[in-house]
Amino acid sequence: MRTESTLYRGCRQKADVFSPRGPRNISLAHVRALPRLPGRPLTGTVKIGSQSLRCAIGRKGVGAKSREGDSLTPIGRFRILAWMRRPDRWPIFRADCIPISRADGWCDDPRCGSYNRRVRLPFRFGTETLWRDDDLYDLVGIVDYNLCPRIVGRGSAIFLHVAQDGYQPTAGCVALAAEDLRKVQFRLGPRAQLAIGQIFVRRSP
Repeated sequence: MRTESTLYRGCRQKADVFSPRGPRNISLAHVRALPRLPGRPLTGTVKIGSQSLRCAIGRKGVGAKSREGDSLTPIGRFRILAWMRRPDRWPIFRADCIPISRADGWCDDPRCGSYNRRVRLPFRFGTETLWRDDDLYDLVGIVDYNLCPRIVGRGSAIFLHVAQDGYQPTAGCVALAAEDLRKVQFRLGPRAQLAIGQIFVRRSP
């Protein structure tokens, strides 16, 4: 209970902090693509602990990204660097969750020195607006893909975010139903990682 009290003191409103039951601080979530079914979008699962949750992935599936706009969800193991939320729509949040403002954007233009970085709007180069009219970015987990080191043109703005109705494919992100994403943000620890795709590690004999 002492941990809960410390968490409450770090927030503006005690009622805004959600404390889930069950295991917390899980350090790894696995994302796998499911077999494509005729007439249905390509989807996947996020396995966290003993739970498997349906998710949307890139419209071309999971693979090695090579360029901006290739519609692939990157294969690999990545940290979730931070969480962001739209404060007028997402009142329940982690203590370390960063509020999104109308001036927040994410640069996806390879011509810019701020490529794959959070920027302030208005911005002269191509950006994604984080304050959206739909609910996709009401809660966002920033995935450490092509951030450090950063390769210009290799892909940007890979997030965990809210899925569209019917789990329509993303441009490369991993997206979950809002209720599932709400649970995931609390079960994952502060240095959690996302393992995307089948990753094989060669072992020494």
